[in-house]
Amino acid sequence: MRFLSGQESLEELQKSDPLNEHFVWWDDISQEDHEALQQALDEAKREEDIQQFLQSNPLHLIQHLGGGHGRWVIPKQKLGAEHVTDFVIGQCSSIGYEWQAVELESPIKPMFNKNGDPSQFLNHAIRQITDWRAWLKSNQAYASRPRTESGLSLTDIDSNIKGLILIGRRSNIDPETNQRRRQLAQNLNIEIHSYDFLLQALSGRLNCIRKSNHT
Repeated sequence: MRFLSGQESLEELQKSDPLNEHFVWWDDISQEDHEALQQALDEAKREEDIQQFLQSNPLHLIQHLGGGHGRWVIPKQKLGAEHVTDFVIGQCSSIGYEWQAVELESPIKPMFNKNGDPSQFLNHAIRQITDWRAWLKSNQAYASRPRTESGLSLTDIDSNIKGLILIGRRSNIDPETNQRRRQLAQNLNIEIHSYDFLLQALSGRLNCIRKSNHT
């Protein structure tokens, strides 16, 4: 995969990209996208509802990323015969490629129990990501090898891949658990957010685009 230069069109980049079917043009967004995401989250009752929406609308998963040379959203990435991720998302910047393993849980499930301990749903998500990391530790060369050499083309992927867990809604989170969530994120190298994180990231990107169009 190559960097996107100022003279290069999206089509030219995709032709040489082994993951071109997963390339997402990140700034191709509008207020209608925000409204669609809001509606999807408000109506979703199961993890599968969100999985299907995000597979059809992958741009919603990469608005928090900052890589200016490309972004990718890979659904249901197989890691050998043992594991299948919900998503692997990636970005490319001047320092190379960075990947993030995304685990979805239901938008109506709690992040923490009433006593402040991580819920069984959050623990399950953490376990999933740690299992993927264990697989990558033994198969990093295969995962980073190009598809033309029978690999996964996840260039620069690391066995300590960053994690992102999406679970529940912000309105159902007890602020008393925020410090514990931050500590978990720091200890585990896993961001833990409600689905409203996606809405916030999309709003921020839209604001940046509006400001850029008026300068």
